[in-house]
Amino acid sequence: MKRILFVSCLAMLCAFQASAQAVENKLSTSNQEWLDRDWPVTDTLVFDFPNESKLVLYFNNTEFNVEELTEEFEPLLRKATNFPEFTTIAYRLGENFPSTGLKHVKYQLEKKYIPYIDSLEMTFPVGLDYTGGDFTPVVGFRALVNWRNFSLGGSITNTVYFPERIENNVKVNSNWFANAEFAWEFGNLERSRRNIFGVGYLINENKSQLFSGTTMQAYYNRKLSKNISIQVGVISTENFKTFYPTVGIRFW
Repeated sequence: MKRILFVSCLAMLCAFQASAQAVENKLSTSNQEWLDRDWPVTDTLVFDFPNESKLVLYFNNTEFNVEELTEEFEPLLRKATNFPEFTTIAYRLGENFPSTGLKHVKYQLEKKYIPYIDSLEMTFPVGLDYTGGDFTPVVGFRALVNWRNFSLGGSITNTVYFPERIENNVKVNSNWFANAEFAWEFGNLERSRRNIFGVGYLINENKSQLFSGTTMQAYYNRKLSKNISIQVGVISTENFKTFYPTVGIRFW
């Protein structure tokens, strides 16, 4: 990108009216009239690409300003190497409609013009669950293959159970689950998947005092920040006769 041009004048308002049909995210007739009436176009921001193409943004200055839009779009457009040559592409911005919202427009640009490389993500989550009336530390290993909006993979986790002392001795129970996981983050530019759904099967060779018979778990994990998430789920044991709700926290 060689330069950024910003124009705010009557001439550009006329130009917008003439080119409104060309915007990529044009609304239905009624919504378009509502947007143009209550949040009319007052300003235009143009990004010029080295391949003689342009990205044009039309917006109202009560919702956006050129500085914040430049800060939002410049890092994104530096990676837009699939932007077509000798082409002008325009978007209308307006936060009161989903298809014209800032987040949606950025997502559309990323999806269409930024090449995406599949990646392998490996983490070692640790945490603490409240399982059937007991606190159970959890440690594990997770591997996910990332695509643009979702990930597939699995994890091995150990739910550690500390039974009551017998003659002042504690026998720690390890409960190893093999889990299949699906992670997603639709409609968001962040690479980090904030949602994970998993289903697991207890693969213990040694008998556990917490679980017996066929034991499976299902859970939903929601990331709160880069390194912290909460997890809720249910564990069925004793051949699906007993169910333990679980809730806990994870650190990555």
